[in-house]
Amino acid sequence: MRLHNFFIDEPIGDRNTVEISDSGTIHQWRHVLKFNTGTAVVLLDNSGFEYLAQFTELNFRKAVLEIMERRKNKFAPKKELTLFSAQTKSDRFDWLLEKGTELGVFRFAPIISERTTVRKFNIERAKKIFKESSEQSGRGILPVISEPVKLADALVSLDHNIALAFDPSGSPFNDARYTLDTERCSVFIGPEGGFTERELALFREKNIPIASLGTQILRAETAAIAVSALALLQ
Repeated sequence: MRLHNFFIDEPIGDRNTVEISDSGTIHQWRHVLKFNTGTAVVLLDNSGFEYLAQFTELNFRKAVLEIMERRKNKFAPKKELTLFSAQTKSDRFDWLLEKGTELGVFRFAPIISERTTVRKFNIERAKKIFKESSEQSGRGILPVISEPVKLADALVSLDHNIALAFDPSGSPFNDARYTLDTERCSVFIGPEGGFTERELALFREKNIPIASLGTQILRAETAAIAVSALALLQ
């Protein structure tokens, strides 16, 4: 039986016991999941390690867990993929964050393009999605998130050797010239309707190839997940 995973805010390190007093977490454990003393769980502290732990005390004020085993988390991202994706409607972007986290996206970097219609972005909500999705998938390190920036500014700060932009106007991705098989890479996904000609020119100025996923028209968030899967699951 698979154990439940839970991220906690403080590092565990070499400690033998951990005490949790967060009321929301305790409510979930006691009243939603019906945990009791003796129940085993996996604790995560964003260190890349996971900790097999067992409740020795659980009441409405606090939980105390004994650390039984410390081990390397097996579900760390295989590479540092930065996903530069144009903002979409909040519910669709939430889905992108959730599924991208499950796949192993290292960093999410929302971008504001000329055709972007959504301007607000809630980073705290994104972090909550990261936590829940990482707990569900067993991922031991949370993704990184940055504030939305304009595409031109994102290109100025780009520091990866390998980067690809995706747009319906590009050449097929299965062209032998294109690869994301590297430890660190970045991909750019445009909004509904794709990048403008002026934005495509910016990629060319930076010598960033422009690829397409085929002739079918994909939603922006679908394209983002498809590209993430191509990069991370090969």
